[in-house]
Amino acid sequence: MSKQDHSGVNASHLEAMASTTTDALIAIDHEGSVISWNRAAGEIFGYTAQEMMGQSLAAIIPEQYRKAHDNGLARVNSGGRQHVIGKAVRLAGRRKDGSEFPLELTLSTWKARGKNFYGGIIRDVTERARMEDALRLSELRTRSIMETANDAIIVADQGGRILTWNEAARNIFGFEASEVLDHSLTLIIPDEFKAAHERGMERVTRGGKPHVMRKTVELAGLHKDGHRIPIELSLSTWLVGEDRYYAGIVRDITQRKKDEHKLQAQKKKLEQRAGTLKRLHDEVKVKNEQLQALSNKLAKYLSRQVYKNIFEGKSDVKIESYRKKLTIFFSDIQGFTELTDRVESEVLTSALNRYLNEMSKIALDHGGTIDKYIGDAIMIFFGDPETLGEKEDAIACVKMAIAMRKKLLEMRREWDVLGVARPLSVRMGVNTGFCTVGNFGSEERLDYTIVGGAVNLASRLESAAGADEILISQDTFSLIKDVIACQPKEEITVKGIAYPIMTYSALDLVETLQKEHEHLKAQLKGFNLDIDFNKLNYTDKLYAREMLQRAISRLEPDSEEKIRGQSQVPE
Repeated sequence: MSKQDHSGVNASHLEAMASTTTDALIAIDHEGSVISWNRAAGEIFGYTAQEMMGQSLAAIIPEQYRKAHDNGLARVNSGGRQHVIGKAVRLAGRRKDGSEFPLELTLSTWKARGKNFYGGIIRDVTERARMEDALRLSELRTRSIMETANDAIIVADQGGRILTWNEAARNIFGFEASEVLDHSLTLIIPDEFKAAHERGMERVTRGGKPHVMRKTVELAGLHKDGHRIPIELSLSTWLVGEDRYYAGIVRDITQRKKDEHKLQAQKKKLEQRAGTLKRLHDEVKVKNEQLQALSNKLAKYLSRQVYKNIFEGKSDVKIESYRKKLTIFFSDIQGFTELTDRVESEVLTSALNRYLNEMSKIALDHGGTIDKYIGDAIMIFFGDPETLGEKEDAIACVKMAIAMRKKLLEMRREWDVLGVARPLSVRMGVNTGFCTVGNFGSEERLDYTIVGGAVNLASRLESAAGADEILISQDTFSLIKDVIACQPKEEITVKGIAYPIMTYSALDLVETLQKEHEHLKAQLKGFNLDIDFNKLNYTDKLYAREMLQRAISRLEPDSEEKIRGQSQVPE
């Protein structure tokens, strides 16, 4: 092959390499004009060869580097020192769109016809720079964490040689980094743990099962001055190629151990005190149960409201009284004195207690304060120590009286079973007025009650009431008339009051009476009637009327004699 042919082959090879390489290959003359621009240069900088051939290289040089480029070109052309020729340097390039990017430049130069020519191999290192920045940031972050961490962070190789030693490690173990780096971990391991440490390192390095990796264990470390340190150790391991590395996070738990010892001592004291407190609690519990039993017994001698106020500390147990407008209720069983002569005392006592118990429940349900029982009589008032207001107190009192009267009708059947053949009736009186209310008596014994003319008038109204009647005063009527249906009665004269008292008989709740127009109900021993007119159709009403007529015919006084006569069989 001739020299000319050999040169052609070399030129073809160089052209093929220039067109296929991923690096930009750029050549300029001594004036800095582009004389060669390969395909990769166009991809990197965005300019085509047609755009750059014969143009100044300044088009791809950022403005801040152009002056240095021009100075360097002039210096080398004049035979001066070459600073970057034959070296790889990191610079920045400028794309056609104006964006800048990091690049790596290798420069060469040659002479032809007495002139300098320059060639550059340029590589876009944007991704490498990004990775280097990320790595640098990661290293900075890791270094920052290691140096600011309160825990010692120690890294060792598979031979147990220390590779990293942070500030916390120095504070915990007392060694400077220069004293331990590339030295064995056994510097900080007490003698009794060294053999186990070496066996474990060897086992894991050979691929054996790690016993404490990714766990937190409590051990002891060795300080530079020789004293032992209680530590908490978390271990991890990883492979880089065939080399294994270990990292340990070590926390000094000296203070925690001291605190634990203190807590244990305090726990023992607390357990002892708890035992003492339990004994005291049991004793107090027994005493409280005794007091509760006693208070429950005492509560039976006091009204619920008074009992509650005393035991909750709302009122003092001392002699005191005050004026207040109350509604007072009196009731007694008509003919009770006569009944005591005709009925056995045991039967009478049972019936009376049953009656008083049911009436008391009704009184408490309506918020009444039970003042006292006087044989078969009951005295109740509304408005103290708790009140709903004058009007509501009066309404509650009369509602209570109506409920008592209805309950009495049910109880008559029970008394009949006990042997009280004659139906018992109750008289009730209600008045509203100002009374003196409070604790009366002596320092040794007090009675919470009410006194005054309004109390006397309530008692007189009860005496003037008829059987099963609730007789109320004008003052009470004016408060309840919108809720309770009442019937005017005659005026009565009461001793101590200069003027006659207008009275009213309380019938029932207005709402109840309105409902009774649509519902009829009555019940006696051997008699039970319950009619809901709204539920009856025309046919049912005819049948009901027939049944009622037959019942009425049987209720005639001489009907029983007629029936007996008809049923007798002639001899």
